[in-house]
Amino acid sequence: MQKITLDGPDPVMIHDMLGETPPPKIAVEAELYLPEGPGPHPGVVVSEGLGGLQDKRERDYGRMLAEAGYAVLVVDSFGTRGYGDNGDFVRAMKVTEAMMLGDAFTALAALAARDDVDAGRIGIIGFSYGGMITQLAAYEQLARAYLGAHGPRFACHVSYYGCSIPRLNDPATPGAPVTILLGGLDRNVDIARAEAIGDDLRRGGSDVEVIRYDGIYHQWDGTDETRRWVPANLRYLHLRLDRDYGIHDERGRMKMRGRWSRRAVILRHADPRGYHILRDRETTKKTNDLLLARLQAM
Repeated sequence: MQKITLDGPDPVMIHDMLGETPPPKIAVEAELYLPEGPGPHPGVVVSEGLGGLQDKRERDYGRMLAEAGYAVLVVDSFGTRGYGDNGDFVRAMKVTEAMMLGDAFTALAALAARDDVDAGRIGIIGFSYGGMITQLAAYEQLARAYLGAHGPRFACHVSYYGCSIPRLNDPATPGAPVTILLGGLDRNVDIARAEAIGDDLRRGGSDVEVIRYDGIYHQWDGTDETRRWVPANLRYLHLRLDRDYGIHDERGRMKMRGRWSRRAVILRHADPRGYHILRDRETTKKTNDLLLARLQAM
Protein backbone atom coordinates (compact mmCIF):
# COMPACT_ATOMS: atom_id res chain seq x y z
CA MET A 1 0.00 0.00 0.00
CA GLN A 2 1.21 3.49 -0.87
CA LYS A 3 -0.20 6.70 0.61
CA ILE A 4 -0.62 9.40 -2.01
CA THR A 5 -2.31 12.78 -2.43
CA LEU A 6 -4.39 13.89 -5.39
CA ASP A 7 -5.12 17.46 -6.45
CA GLY A 8 -8.89 17.90 -6.64
CA PRO A 9 -11.75 20.38 -6.21
CA ASP A 10 -13.40 21.02 -2.83
CA PRO A 11 -16.90 22.38 -3.57
CA VAL A 12 -19.44 22.82 -0.77
CA MET A 13 -22.33 22.30 -3.20
CA ILE A 14 -22.41 20.68 -6.63
CA HIS A 15 -23.38 23.94 -8.33
CA ASP A 16 -20.08 25.41 -7.10
CA MET A 17 -18.40 23.37 -9.86
CA LEU A 18 -20.21 25.44 -12.49
CA GLY A 19 -19.78 28.99 -11.25
CA GLU A 20 -17.57 31.66 -12.76
CA THR A 21 -15.18 31.22 -9.84
CA PRO A 22 -13.91 27.65 -9.53
CA PRO A 23 -14.07 25.99 -6.10
CA PRO A 24 -10.92 25.82 -3.97
CA LYS A 25 -8.49 22.97 -4.49
CA ILE A 26 -7.63 20.35 -1.92
CA ALA A 27 -4.97 17.66 -1.59
CA VAL A 28 -7.09 14.50 -1.38
CA GLU A 29 -5.55 11.78 0.78
CA ALA A 30 -5.78 8.29 -0.66
CA GLU A 31 -4.24 4.84 -0.37
CA LEU A 32 -3.07 3.06 -3.51
CA TYR A 33 -3.12 -0.74 -3.64
CA LEU A 34 -1.46 -2.27 -6.70
CA PRO A 35 -1.48 -5.85 -7.95
CA GLU A 36 1.61 -7.65 -9.13
CA GLY A 37 2.71 -7.32 -12.73
CA PRO A 38 3.10 -4.43 -15.16
CA GLY A 39 -0.53 -4.07 -16.21
CA PRO A 40 -2.47 -2.39 -17.57
CA HIS A 41 -4.79 -3.44 -14.74
CA PRO A 42 -8.48 -2.69 -14.31
CA GLY A 43 -9.05 -0.18 -11.52
CA VAL A 44 -11.40 0.47 -8.61
CA VAL A 45 -12.13 3.59 -6.56
CA VAL A 46 -13.36 2.97 -2.99
CA SER A 47 -15.59 5.61 -1.34
CA GLU A 48 -15.72 5.38 2.46
CA GLY A 49 -18.76 5.37 4.72
CA LEU A 50 -19.57 7.88 7.46
CA GLY A 51 -17.79 5.55 9.88
CA GLY A 52 -14.57 6.69 8.24
CA LEU A 53 -11.74 4.77 6.66
CA GLN A 54 -11.60 1.43 8.48
CA ASP A 55 -8.98 -1.28 8.30
CA LYS A 56 -11.66 -4.00 8.36
CA ARG A 57 -13.74 -2.43 5.62
CA GLU A 58 -12.26 0.02 3.10
CA ARG A 59 -8.66 -1.17 3.51
CA ASP A 60 -9.72 -4.81 3.51
CA TYR A 61 -11.41 -4.27 0.15
CA GLY A 62 -8.33 -2.47 -1.14
CA ARG A 63 -6.16 -5.46 -0.25
CA MET A 64 -8.67 -8.04 -1.51
CA LEU A 65 -9.18 -6.32 -4.86
CA ALA A 66 -5.45 -5.77 -5.40
CA GLU A 67 -4.89 -9.49 -4.84
CA ALA A 68 -7.60 -10.10 -7.46
CA GLY A 69 -5.70 -8.00 -10.01
CA TYR A 70 -7.14 -4.49 -9.59
CA ALA A 71 -5.37 -1.17 -9.05
CA VAL A 72 -7.32 0.32 -6.14
CA LEU A 73 -7.55 3.86 -4.80
CA VAL A 74 -9.16 4.06 -1.35
CA VAL A 75 -10.17 7.69 -0.81
CA ASP A 76 -10.15 9.26 2.67
CA SER A 77 -12.57 12.17 2.28
CA PHE A 78 -12.90 12.75 6.04
CA GLY A 79 -9.23 12.49 6.95
CA THR A 80 -8.41 14.84 4.07
CA ARG A 81 -10.50 17.56 5.71
CA GLY A 82 -9.38 16.94 9.28
CA TYR A 83 -12.41 14.92 10.45
CA GLY A 84 -10.90 11.45 10.45
CA ASP A 85 -11.20 11.17 14.25
CA ASN A 86 -14.69 12.64 14.56
CA GLY A 87 -18.00 10.78 14.79
CA ASP A 88 -20.58 10.16 12.09
CA PHE A 89 -22.66 13.25 12.90
CA VAL A 90 -19.76 15.68 12.64
CA ARG A 91 -18.58 14.10 9.41
CA ALA A 92 -22.05 14.35 7.86
CA MET A 93 -22.32 18.01 8.82
CA LYS A 94 -18.82 19.05 7.76
CA VAL A 95 -18.09 16.98 4.64
CA THR A 96 -20.67 17.39 1.88
CA GLU A 97 -21.79 15.08 -0.90
CA ALA A 98 -20.29 17.53 -3.40
CA MET A 99 -16.89 17.15 -1.71
CA MET A 100 -17.06 13.35 -1.69
CA LEU A 101 -18.15 13.27 -5.33
CA GLY A 102 -15.21 15.52 -6.15
CA ASP A 103 -12.87 13.09 -4.40
CA ALA A 104 -14.35 10.09 -6.25
CA PHE A 105 -14.06 11.71 -9.68
CA THR A 106 -10.56 12.98 -8.85
CA ALA A 107 -9.56 9.41 -8.01
CA LEU A 108 -11.09 8.18 -11.28
CA ALA A 109 -9.09 10.72 -13.27
CA ALA A 110 -5.91 9.82 -11.38
CA LEU A 111 -6.28 6.11 -12.07
CA ALA A 112 -7.20 6.74 -15.71
CA ALA A 113 -3.99 8.75 -16.18
CA ARG A 114 -1.72 5.92 -15.00
CA ASP A 115 0.14 3.83 -17.57
CA ASP A 116 -0.45 0.67 -15.54
CA VAL A 117 -4.26 1.10 -15.46
CA ASP A 118 -6.81 0.41 -18.20
CA ALA A 119 -8.67 3.75 -18.31
CA GLY A 120 -11.78 2.12 -19.80
CA ARG A 121 -12.12 -0.43 -16.99
CA ILE A 122 -12.34 1.52 -13.73
CA GLY A 123 -15.21 0.84 -11.33
CA ILE A 124 -16.34 2.40 -8.07
CA ILE A 125 -17.58 0.78 -4.89
CA GLY A 126 -18.74 2.46 -1.69
CA PHE A 127 -20.22 1.79 1.71
CA SER A 128 -23.25 3.50 3.31
CA TYR A 129 -22.66 7.24 2.61
CA GLY A 130 -19.99 6.16 0.14
CA GLY A 131 -22.55 3.80 -1.36
CA MET A 132 -24.72 6.83 -2.05
CA ILE A 133 -21.72 8.51 -3.72
CA THR A 134 -21.24 5.35 -5.80
CA GLN A 135 -24.81 5.63 -7.07
CA LEU A 136 -24.59 9.38 -7.73
CA ALA A 137 -21.39 8.91 -9.72
CA ALA A 138 -23.42 6.89 -12.24
CA TYR A 139 -25.27 9.98 -13.54
CA GLU A 140 -23.90 11.78 -16.58
CA GLN A 141 -25.03 15.17 -15.20
CA LEU A 142 -22.68 14.79 -12.24
CA ALA A 143 -19.78 13.25 -14.16
CA ARG A 144 -19.98 16.18 -16.59
CA ALA A 145 -19.94 18.73 -13.76
CA TYR A 146 -16.68 17.33 -12.38
CA LEU A 147 -14.88 15.91 -15.42
CA GLY A 148 -16.41 17.70 -18.38
CA ALA A 149 -18.01 16.21 -21.46
CA HIS A 150 -14.97 14.20 -22.53
CA GLY A 151 -13.45 13.08 -19.24
CA PRO A 152 -13.25 9.46 -18.08
CA ARG A 153 -16.34 7.68 -16.77
CA PHE A 154 -16.73 4.80 -14.34
CA ALA A 155 -17.33 1.43 -16.00
CA CYS A 156 -19.12 -0.21 -13.05
CA HIS A 157 -20.84 0.87 -9.82
CA VAL A 158 -21.41 -1.40 -6.79
CA SER A 159 -23.09 0.20 -3.76
CA TYR A 160 -23.04 -1.53 -0.37
CA TYR A 161 -26.00 -0.47 1.83
CA GLY A 162 -25.97 3.00 0.25
CA CYS A 163 -28.11 5.79 1.66
CA SER A 164 -31.22 6.34 -0.49
CA ILE A 165 -31.19 10.15 -0.31
CA PRO A 166 -31.00 11.93 -3.69
CA ARG A 167 -32.94 11.46 -6.91
CA LEU A 168 -32.14 13.34 -10.12
CA ASN A 169 -34.60 14.93 -12.51
CA ASP A 170 -32.15 14.08 -15.30
CA PRO A 171 -31.55 10.31 -15.02
CA ALA A 172 -29.21 10.00 -18.03
CA THR A 173 -26.14 7.85 -17.43
CA PRO A 174 -23.08 6.99 -19.54
CA GLY A 175 -24.45 3.44 -19.52
CA ALA A 176 -22.31 1.68 -16.93
CA PRO A 177 -24.09 -1.04 -14.91
CA VAL A 178 -25.13 -0.30 -11.33
CA THR A 179 -25.60 -2.83 -8.51
CA ILE A 180 -27.27 -1.71 -5.26
CA LEU A 181 -26.93 -4.13 -2.32
CA LEU A 182 -29.31 -3.70 0.63
CA GLY A 183 -30.15 -5.36 3.93
CA GLY A 184 -33.84 -6.03 4.44
CA LEU A 185 -33.63 -4.88 8.10
CA ASP A 186 -31.56 -1.76 7.40
CA ARG A 187 -33.42 1.23 8.85
CA ASN A 188 -30.86 3.68 7.46
CA VAL A 189 -32.14 3.00 3.94
CA ASP A 190 -35.60 3.56 2.45
CA ILE A 191 -35.76 0.40 0.34
CA ALA A 192 -38.72 1.58 -1.73
CA ARG A 193 -36.81 4.75 -2.56
CA ALA A 194 -33.68 2.76 -3.40
CA GLU A 195 -35.75 0.75 -5.87
CA ALA A 196 -37.10 4.00 -7.34
CA ILE A 197 -33.50 5.22 -7.76
CA GLY A 198 -32.78 1.95 -9.55
CA ASP A 199 -35.71 2.66 -11.89
CA ASP A 200 -34.33 6.17 -12.52
CA LEU A 201 -30.96 4.76 -13.49
CA ARG A 202 -32.57 2.20 -15.81
CA ARG A 203 -34.48 4.95 -17.57
CA GLY A 204 -31.18 6.79 -17.86
CA GLY A 205 -29.54 3.93 -19.77
CA SER A 206 -27.86 1.65 -17.20
CA ASP A 207 -28.45 -1.99 -16.39
CA VAL A 208 -29.40 -1.95 -12.71
CA GLU A 209 -29.82 -4.61 -10.06
CA VAL A 210 -31.26 -3.74 -6.64
CA ILE A 211 -30.66 -6.78 -4.45
CA ARG A 212 -32.17 -7.09 -0.98
CA TYR A 213 -30.91 -9.62 1.57
CA ASP A 214 -33.79 -10.43 3.90
CA GLY A 215 -33.07 -10.54 7.63
CA ILE A 216 -29.82 -8.58 7.23
CA TYR A 217 -28.85 -5.30 8.92
CA HIS A 218 -26.65 -2.38 7.86
CA GLN A 219 -22.91 -3.05 7.39
CA TRP A 220 -23.15 -6.82 7.23
CA ASP A 221 -19.49 -6.92 6.16
CA GLY A 222 -18.28 -5.21 9.35
CA THR A 223 -16.92 -6.54 12.63
CA ASP A 224 -19.96 -6.26 14.95
CA GLU A 225 -20.71 -9.78 16.20
CA THR A 226 -23.58 -8.47 18.35
CA ARG A 227 -26.19 -6.00 17.16
CA ARG A 228 -25.07 -2.39 17.64
CA TRP A 229 -27.37 0.64 17.62
CA VAL A 230 -26.35 3.81 15.79
CA PRO A 231 -28.21 7.04 16.71
CA ALA A 232 -30.07 8.78 13.87
CA ASN A 233 -30.91 7.37 10.48
CA LEU A 234 -31.36 9.14 7.13
CA ARG A 235 -34.13 7.08 5.58
CA TYR A 236 -36.55 10.04 5.63
CA LEU A 237 -34.10 12.49 4.05
CA HIS A 238 -35.38 12.73 0.47
CA LEU A 239 -33.64 15.22 -1.80
CA ARG A 240 -34.04 16.10 -5.48
CA LEU A 241 -31.33 17.40 -7.79
CA ASP A 242 -32.68 19.58 -10.59
CA ARG A 243 -31.27 19.89 -14.08
CA ASP A 244 -29.74 23.24 -13.09
CA TYR A 245 -27.96 21.53 -10.15
CA GLY A 246 -30.28 23.05 -7.52
CA ILE A 247 -31.10 20.73 -4.60
CA HIS A 248 -34.39 20.82 -2.71
CA ASP A 249 -36.13 18.84 0.00
CA GLU A 250 -38.92 16.68 -1.49
CA ARG A 251 -40.81 16.71 1.82
CA GLY A 252 -40.88 20.49 2.20
CA ARG A 253 -39.86 23.73 0.55
CA MET A 254 -36.32 23.98 1.86
CA LYS A 255 -33.49 24.30 -0.62
CA MET A 256 -29.83 23.54 -0.13
CA ARG A 257 -28.10 26.77 -1.09
CA GLY A 258 -24.92 26.30 0.90
CA ARG A 259 -23.35 24.84 4.01
CA TRP A 260 -25.88 26.09 6.59
CA SER A 261 -29.05 25.32 4.65
CA ARG A 262 -27.69 21.84 3.94
CA ARG A 263 -27.21 21.23 7.66
CA ALA A 264 -30.73 22.49 8.38
CA VAL A 265 -32.29 20.10 5.87
CA ILE A 266 -30.36 17.12 7.23
CA LEU A 267 -31.24 17.95 10.85
CA ARG A 268 -34.90 18.38 9.96
CA HIS A 269 -35.21 14.84 8.64
CA ALA A 270 -32.67 12.83 10.65
CA ASP A 271 -34.59 10.15 12.56
CA PRO A 272 -33.37 9.72 16.19
CA ARG A 273 -34.63 6.13 16.25
CA GLY A 274 -31.41 5.24 14.46
CA TYR A 275 -30.53 1.89 12.93
CA HIS A 276 -28.64 -1.30 13.78
CA ILE A 277 -25.41 -2.81 12.49
CA LEU A 278 -24.68 -6.53 12.60
CA ARG A 279 -22.11 -8.70 10.85
CA ASP A 280 -23.26 -11.57 8.65
CA ARG A 281 -20.49 -13.73 7.20
CA GLU A 282 -22.66 -15.60 4.70
CA THR A 283 -24.01 -12.39 3.20
CA THR A 284 -20.50 -10.91 3.10
CA LYS A 285 -19.29 -13.87 1.05
CA LYS A 286 -22.26 -13.56 -1.30
CA THR A 287 -21.81 -9.84 -1.85
CA ASN A 288 -18.04 -10.08 -2.27
CA ASP A 289 -18.43 -12.84 -4.86
CA LEU A 290 -21.00 -10.67 -6.62
CA LEU A 291 -18.67 -7.67 -6.46
CA LEU A 292 -15.86 -9.60 -8.15
CA ALA A 293 -18.25 -10.85 -10.83
CA ARG A 294 -19.47 -7.33 -11.58
CA LEU A 295 -15.94 -5.95 -11.77
CA GLN A 296 -14.76 -8.79 -13.98
CA ALA A 297 -17.55 -7.95 -16.43
CA MET A 298 -16.24 -4.39 -16.99
